[in-house]
Amino acid sequence: MKSIFTICLILFAVHAFSQVTTWQAPEGFASGKYYQVKVNGTAVPVYDTPIASYAVFDFQGEVNVEVNTMYDVRWVDIRPLRTGLKPSYTSDNSFSFKLNKPENLSLELNGRIRQQPLFIFAGKPETDRPSKSDKNVIWFDGGKLYKDVKLELQDNQTVYIEGGAVVQGYIFAKGKKKIRICGRGILDGSLNKIDPGCNNRFIDLRDCENISIEDINLHNATTWQVALFHCNNARISGIHIVSESGSDDGMDICRCTNVLIDGVFAHTKDDCIAIKSQGDYPATDPTENILVKNCVFWNSIWGNGIEIGFELYSAEVKNIRFENIDVIHVEDGATFSIHNAGQAHVHDVVFENIRVEDSRQKLFDVAIFFSRWGPDGIQDPEFIKNNYLWGAWDGVQKIPEGKEAYHSKFRGTISNIVFKDIQVVGGLLPFSVFHGFDATKNVSAVRIENLTYMGKKLTDTESAKIRQQNTKDLTIK
Repeated sequence: MKSIFTICLILFAVHAFSQVTTWQAPEGFASGKYYQVKVNGTAVPVYDTPIASYAVFDFQGEVNVEVNTMYDVRWVDIRPLRTGLKPSYTSDNSFSFKLNKPENLSLELNGRIRQQPLFIFAGKPETDRPSKSDKNVIWFDGGKLYKDVKLELQDNQTVYIEGGAVVQGYIFAKGKKKIRICGRGILDGSLNKIDPGCNNRFIDLRDCENISIEDINLHNATTWQVALFHCNNARISGIHIVSESGSDDGMDICRCTNVLIDGVFAHTKDDCIAIKSQGDYPATDPTENILVKNCVFWNSIWGNGIEIGFELYSAEVKNIRFENIDVIHVEDGATFSIHNAGQAHVHDVVFENIRVEDSRQKLFDVAIFFSRWGPDGIQDPEFIKNNYLWGAWDGVQKIPEGKEAYHSKFRGTISNIVFKDIQVVGGLLPFSVFHGFDATKNVSAVRIENLTYMGKKLTDTESAKIRQQNTKDLTIK
């Protein structure tokens, strides 16, 4: 038996090793309306959006997270479920839990996912801060509010948004190299207006190369949030996206090559991530070599969780991989989708080691169709009204009688798609659809391997609730 002295030394060592870093918010921007959060007794600012609240801190060692709330608390779900974290209830309005490694968490009270959930973004300490004195660094100081920022970047520039800084506006660049956007602060879109020119997204980079976007918080967007067009060699890591607005895609990767997305948390009303290939570029410029890993996604009532499409206009969209992802909610739409509304050949796509906690409509949705977002899409409001295909998809149109051959010319194909080690660990089992346009513009060579629902392996299309049309060589094992 260890002596009391030895136990005290161990407890002292653990406490001494623990380290918590927080940042003061601009006056009036943080709120204690819904939640108050302390980490090892240190108060952490809580930021409110119309859909959720969130708290951001860095730490090392083991910490105790205490939450006090305005709500009467009878139950708390801490997601992702793979963390195994369970709360200790300390009163009717408070609870706590321990953390010993960085996590992006969703704390949901009383089984109501729209009762202002609390997101905890617990990161590791910064190790690669830029120098404030570097002439190529644009620095936003912590604790300050910056309004109406319209920042155009040049070659070799770094934007550093210090923890506690709030930048209201957007960042953009065209044809630049070696751009870095980083920090622990906030880009706030609450005052951004939707611009037909599409140049007021949080981050809009076009024809750029060697890009890094790291660790910042994207707060309350009004449109696409991180949009890369025709970029090469890009890394998006550790960012946090909290919004609930129409067309608020978290990340849109459009006609890009060699992109890594790692450790992102995204709550969006529209697609959490969308891989696309639109734009006024040669068809021979592909979307290719995209890796998305170690993320947590919550897709709300529009769009899809993990999307490839709709606008796939290059000749090829290929070599795309999603791995080790927690999809904690998909309230409508598909969890995994490839929506080919263009002429692309989409091939060599892998979804592997992904956990689905709550998906309410479709699991796999792989389809080729005539859509308002295709190159031959018809935007006339009267046509849309009379030809909308009410059913499993949004934005899909009926083909006018006698125009099948014409619209087939604008369609592509989908092949060599792998779904491996997909676990549906909660909720109902959604249905899946694999739908080619016709016998030649079809879906082919789909492999579903080790699909499980609540721990049970599904080995046939009936038990997996899969419907096929114009699809060949689909195997499930």
